[in-house]
Amino acid sequence: MKVLEHGMIACPPGFVSRPMLKSDLPKVLEIEREVHFTPWGGQAFLDAMTTGDVLPVVLANKEVAGYGVLKILWREAELLNVSVAAPWRRQGLGRFLVATLLQAALRHGAPQVFLEVRESNTGAQILYRQMGFEIIGSRKAYYACPEGKREDAQLMRWQEKGGASAA
Repeated sequence: MKVLEHGMIACPPGFVSRPMLKSDLPKVLEIEREVHFTPWGGQAFLDAMTTGDVLPVVLANKEVAGYGVLKILWREAELLNVSVAAPWRRQGLGRFLVATLLQAALRHGAPQVFLEVRESNTGAQILYRQMGFEIIGSRKAYYACPEGKREDAQLMRWQEKGGASAA
């Protein structure tokens, strides 16, 4: 599948996508606490909303099932967060959110997107590689873990290739 081949990628059947609203924050923060050892707080999401970051949400029955955050920088972007609630995983929401964020990066003139992912998060790494990201380095002891330990991050990059990127 070409992520950008036909413009916008379709939201998976049974789901709806739109920009994140302040009213989404209670459910977003619930998912954050479920998914991440060091979850973002509400102020981080509010700051992202007010600084022009891209924050799509995916809804299932009018309830937030997943979301993403993309920071647009000059000629590049950083994928900061992609999270899907447990009941909605393995239904294409993560892939849809990543594709949506890559499209947003291109619309904002950013043909490169960077991200960090936990070394242990092989599922996300596989998805990102399928979407055209490549590992370009690592960050030692980047993520906090239980019991005061630290985990390395894989640094990944996606680049637009000739107007359309394979996924």
